[in-house]
Amino acid sequence: MNAIVWILWLTATMTFTLTTRNPLYIMIVLGGLFGLGNRLAKERNMTPWVLPNLRFLLTMILLSTLINGLFSHVGNTALFSIPQSWPLIGGDITLESLIYGVINGLVIGTLYILFNTINLALSTKQITRLIPHAFHPIAVVITIALTFFPSIQQRAREIKEAQMIRGNPMKKISDWIPIMIPLLVSSLENAILLAESMTARGFHKQTELQSPRALVSLILAAFMIFSGWILQMYRFPSLFFISLYILGTSLVTITLLTIGKQANVTRYHQETWTKTSMFSAALIGIYIAGFAFLALIGRLSTLGFSPYPRLHLPAIQTLGLIFSLIPLLPILVLHHD
Repeated sequence: MNAIVWILWLTATMTFTLTTRNPLYIMIVLGGLFGLGNRLAKERNMTPWVLPNLRFLLTMILLSTLINGLFSHVGNTALFSIPQSWPLIGGDITLESLIYGVINGLVIGTLYILFNTINLALSTKQITRLIPHAFHPIAVVITIALTFFPSIQQRAREIKEAQMIRGNPMKKISDWIPIMIPLLVSSLENAILLAESMTARGFHKQTELQSPRALVSLILAAFMIFSGWILQMYRFPSLFFISLYILGTSLVTITLLTIGKQANVTRYHQETWTKTSMFSAALIGIYIAGFAFLALIGRLSTLGFSPYPRLHLPAIQTLGLIFSLIPLLPILVLHHD
């Protein structure tokens, strides 16, 4: 699929994960992410992908449960008590606080696995291409930084093999000193060649991207978003702060697109929009719009869940189950291309 479709999918999945605290919905999202990530990892012939991510997820759940159980003594079901004389952690350890910690760990682990999955789906080139033209120097710097360490490792491996052929056993720390000078010299040579290549391609030419009008627009957009956040904190009607959020975000987008037109950026091998990508983008767009509308009118009441003051089973509804299946969309599309 097109990289923009993957970003839309990332936005929709992350929005749903951060919105809900219902453990049943989060588990469904996790199952979809594990299935999609495992398939993408197999396509890239990578080592087992599920086990390391499952280990991280369990670690986050354990740490979150432990921290919340020790520092939050809220709930009616007391399991055991810590002496009150113990600072910070003294008090009852309740079942409700442990369950709340488990839910927080699930959310943190889901976000981690979500970004791991998007890293499998998109290459470094696709990710850097998504950076707006207004920030094209940043995209170039990020690309260079991402390729710097792999090239250094490859060059160090070659120098090490050459030293071992010359009889250097490479067992003591002093045996590694002969590697440093050739590695430093070759790195400087590569840096000079890169600088000359970028100069030959006109990268040294400074593009006038800063203007008072653009700066005023970005400041005004930031003020709108901040004002919307303040109105939301003081529980003003949702129409006011949502309108400010939309206006501020739209102004930022328009300003960046306007500035980006001044940057002369040439891209080769442009991604094409296939029927599958267009269908997926339209479906995800409908999903985001429908989710926002139903959440605003209060039709997705089961997204919220709190085990306090006494633990109870989370409620579920058909709409919530449907929206929690968003991670499965790429699997369905890729299987039926």
